[in-house]
Amino acid sequence: MGSPPTTRRKPDDCLPLISAIKRGRVAMRARARGTYPGDPLPSGCLSGLQTIGYWDAVGPQDWGLPMHRNEGIEICCLLAGQTAFATDSESAVLRPGDVSITRPWQRHRLGDPNVRAGRLFWIILDVAGHRGDRAWEFPEWLGSDDDSRREMLRVFRANQRCHIPARDFALRDYLQSAIMRMDDTGPLGQSRLAGIVNHVVLEIVTMLSKGIGHPTVDPHGFNQTIRSFFDGLERSPDTAAEPWTVTAVAKSCRVGVTYLTRITKELYNTTPSELVCHIRLGHAARLLTSCPERAITDIAFATGFHSSQYFATLFRKEFGKTPGDYRLGC
Repeated sequence: MGSPPTTRRKPDDCLPLISAIKRGRVAMRARARGTYPGDPLPSGCLSGLQTIGYWDAVGPQDWGLPMHRNEGIEICCLLAGQTAFATDSESAVLRPGDVSITRPWQRHRLGDPNVRAGRLFWIILDVAGHRGDRAWEFPEWLGSDDDSRREMLRVFRANQRCHIPARDFALRDYLQSAIMRMDDTGPLGQSRLAGIVNHVVLEIVTMLSKGIGHPTVDPHGFNQTIRSFFDGLERSPDTAAEPWTVTAVAKSCRVGVTYLTRITKELYNTTPSELVCHIRLGHAARLLTSCPERAITDIAFATGFHSSQYFATLFRKEFGKTPGDYRLGC
């Protein structure tokens, strides 16, 4: 657990995430207080809850959250896609259904260095861990009684695991539905938030108590084949430029179109067609800056786009700039 900090530390300011939101690289819904981004939580509402929310990142990302600290327990659950996670002592690639847990003031990061496409849910709950003269405490709205709160805290303190590969999808499926009600500002809004936090914390305590191991997933290797296929497109601009239809991708991966679409959504938070397009646009962006003498139309055709106007429209939607402005760094 480490000794209490001797000097006052500042929690993460989330500047990379805030910048990515402003640049349109990621969408976010959150309720928060302090320096965390999101719609403000009312004063006196759900004491100890610093932030609850999720980000939705589609396509290649150019940002990440480097090593930082938070004042409370941070619980994250990856709902779709994948991204790197690490503390000073361990690292992992979060996949759909996986959970990460960091304790008060524990250094951790998301991305290596950039995050990848995905939907990530989080809670940060202050348990007075920054006070050296006080034990951890869960707020009274969490758990039904003092005994249950003490037991939950005991489990969190006794188990130092930071990554739970809990891909049975029960928590993920609950959160996919629950997050749609997070921004309820009506009379039941606070109760809804409290219900989400209680559900998540209880599920995490159950996982830690059971010592959940690494379940067997993807027994036939189809998901890994799909990952390898899209990794190949990212490595090779020429391969990415080939006339890939969803049917052709599915055939190459030896799976059906329905299975490919479902798994691509889980792994990359987007559809197969959209993912191919994002990869091609990434190759085009690199060529624009590395080959300044090359015509933009030529780059569009070389990366798999058959209309320079269509390419320009998609490029601006992806990067917020025209291809010409992107090349000039405008």
